[in-house]
Amino acid sequence: MGYSHTYYQQAQAYFEGAQNVLIAHGLCQNKNDCNKKEFLFWTAGGIKIGQFDYGGPTIYVYEVSSPDVVGDLVKAFGEIYKKQKGPKLTVLVYETKHRESKTQFASVKIE
Repeated sequence: MGYSHTYYQQAQAYFEGAQNVLIAHGLCQNKNDCNKKEFLFWTAGGIKIGQFDYGGPTIYVYEVSSPDVVGDLVKAFGEIYKKQKGPKLTVLVYETKHRESKTQFASVKIE
């Protein structure tokens, strides 16, 4: 597919944080259930050469239209961002299921 995994570890931390938020809100019972329901996907592309840093992880969240869930996701991602000291994160939240036409509910950048 040509995707870079420059930020694989960071993306995994954000992905796990997102799973924990969805579980806390009762959208899925556990991490396996979240995976089975296809609520979350991620990419970890980017380029990092010395001081030059372009791109970063993107987390895609599906079947969410609650401001409370989005707020808790942003809060969790902000904590992870501070702990990891970057890189920039893009979060795209859709009301629709993964395999349906996408209706975007929210878009957030954490940098």
